[in-house]
Amino acid sequence: MRGRAGSMVIVIARSDRLCLAILCAAIAVLLVTLWAIGALSGAIVPDTASYFFPLQFNDLWGEMRHPLYGWLASTLGASASAPGHVAAMQSVLQVAAAVALYAGARAGGIGSIGALCLSLAALFSQSGLYHLRLVLPEAPAITCLIFAFAGVLASANSPFAFRLLLFPIALATGLSYLLRPSFLPAIVFVPALWYALALRNRQTRATLRIVMLFCLVAAPFLIQSAYRWRTVGDFNIVSFGGFTMAAPAGFMLTPDIVAALPDDLQPTARAILSAREAAEASGRVARTPLNSVGERSFISAAIGYFDIYSRANDQFLWLEIGKLRGPEESWVAFNQRLGSCALAIFMAAPLRWAAWVVGATSRLVGRMIVTNAPMLLALGLLAVVGLPAFVRRAPLGPCAADLPAVCMIALAWLACSGPLIVLVTHPITRYIDSAAVLLPAVPALLAAAIIQGLWTRGNRSVAA
Repeated sequence: MRGRAGSMVIVIARSDRLCLAILCAAIAVLLVTLWAIGALSGAIVPDTASYFFPLQFNDLWGEMRHPLYGWLASTLGASASAPGHVAAMQSVLQVAAAVALYAGARAGGIGSIGALCLSLAALFSQSGLYHLRLVLPEAPAITCLIFAFAGVLASANSPFAFRLLLFPIALATGLSYLLRPSFLPAIVFVPALWYALALRNRQTRATLRIVMLFCLVAAPFLIQSAYRWRTVGDFNIVSFGGFTMAAPAGFMLTPDIVAALPDDLQPTARAILSAREAAEASGRVARTPLNSVGERSFISAAIGYFDIYSRANDQFLWLEIGKLRGPEESWVAFNQRLGSCALAIFMAAPLRWAAWVVGATSRLVGRMIVTNAPMLLALGLLAVVGLPAFVRRAPLGPCAADLPAVCMIALAWLACSGPLIVLVTHPITRYIDSAAVLLPAVPALLAAAIIQGLWTRGNRSVAA
């Protein structure tokens, strides 16, 4: 028995050393590649300036963007026109987050191969590869949520680790949704992931601890939203959601829906409908196409041809709806007016809203697979190794035992980042890439389990 235990420790140590060597090599490849193509120097994009507006206009809570990213980027020498050292710092943080995710997964009871698949997915995510160089909050928001997941994994397997990591998990989660408000569902799903993993690891007093974790994770949202409500009269992280919701709601509008709205919201809805019809007539916004019976059906188009609306969304939102702001109307008031109107439209046309959610979800899921390079690589590897395994009827290797946990983690990430982008807006590419960060870990681990099974069977055949 002692000999078997000793050999198992040696195997585990060797497995960790190999996986850590692979991870270190991957980190070196990433950093050298980013340096070689000049990505570590940073880049400015049109959206960059908006994150510095709250600082430039001394209106921290009255603009459309949260001031946190602009302030953090400023400390690194960045501005609306200069990238400073933001890209280099974002790259270092992503590397640190990938290492932390590996360590957290191992501490949480996931094997070295499963931990490696998770950390490589985080390291080489399509979102990271694109956004690390940009002065935008996507990369640091994703990094913070990865740190939170690493803490959740480690703390779900040890009461001591839970006490040690409780506040860091809450801080990392709070920073992620303050930087990128589309991560707000993390308030629910980060504690939910911890609870599921704690039950899996047979932790006691899990119910009490999930309540503590939920309260702390929600605290940054509640504290800051309460302060904004007192300061500018708006209870939210930032005044942007109502404006964003106006475009999907505007595509749904008809004169009958306008007439069904409360009297105080009808002028806003009528103005949005008029703006859309004028833009459609001039060709600036695509018109809802005819269906198979020659009618313009929003429901049919939203479900079957959602990209028509997705392509026209930004044009409609920024250049048409954006013009409806009154000359003396504050941004906060404008956002609240549009948000109230959009919610009323969703309630007045629930079937159209459901069609929008179905179409947006199909775009999200499809593009997370078909246009996600890491996912395609993992699926390609799975296809290559899966055929010989099927022919030889080889069993899966031991690392397959971690598939349920890795699937749970990947789905929890999707739950943290996906719901809002299909419910109240449209899934643009950067939102899709953010939602797909950990998904490639699932087919990658399955491929690794197949390879492990083939290797074990081959060794047995040789020994026989």
